[in-house]
Amino acid sequence: MSRIRSKGTKVERQMQSLLEDANIRFEAHPDMFGSPDFVAGKRVLVFCDGIFWHGYNYRNGKVPRQKFWREKIERNMRRDRRNSRKLRSMGYSVLRFWEHDVAKRPEFCVRKIKNKLRF
Repeated sequence: MSRIRSKGTKVERQMQSLLEDANIRFEAHPDMFGSPDFVAGKRVLVFCDGIFWHGYNYRNGKVPRQKFWREKIERNMRRDRRNSRKLRSMGYSVLRFWEHDVAKRPEFCVRKIKNKLRF
C-alpha cells in the first residue's frame, strides 16, 4: 500500500487535462477540509474516485473477501459521504466522478462541471 499515491494519479491527470482543455479555472489539491482533488471556480469541488478504493458497485456484489479490505473500503465510503455532506453544508457544490467516467465519458464530466459553475 505504500506505493499507492493519493495525488497525481492517472485519473487526476486525465481530469486536469479535461479542465485545461475546457478552459475551466481550477486549483489542484487545495489545502482544505475533505481534500478535494480540484476546486473549479470558487465553490465547485471535484473528487476523482477510484473504483476499488471508493467502493464502486460495492453493494451489488463487488465485495472483497478479505476482512481488512472490506473494512477499509467501507470506511472510505463512510468518510466520502460524511465529507460530502459537510462540504455541502459549508456552501460548496460537490461533484464525484468515477475513474471510468473520466476515461470513457469525458464530455459528461466537463458538462457536469460547467453546469455547476453556471449556478
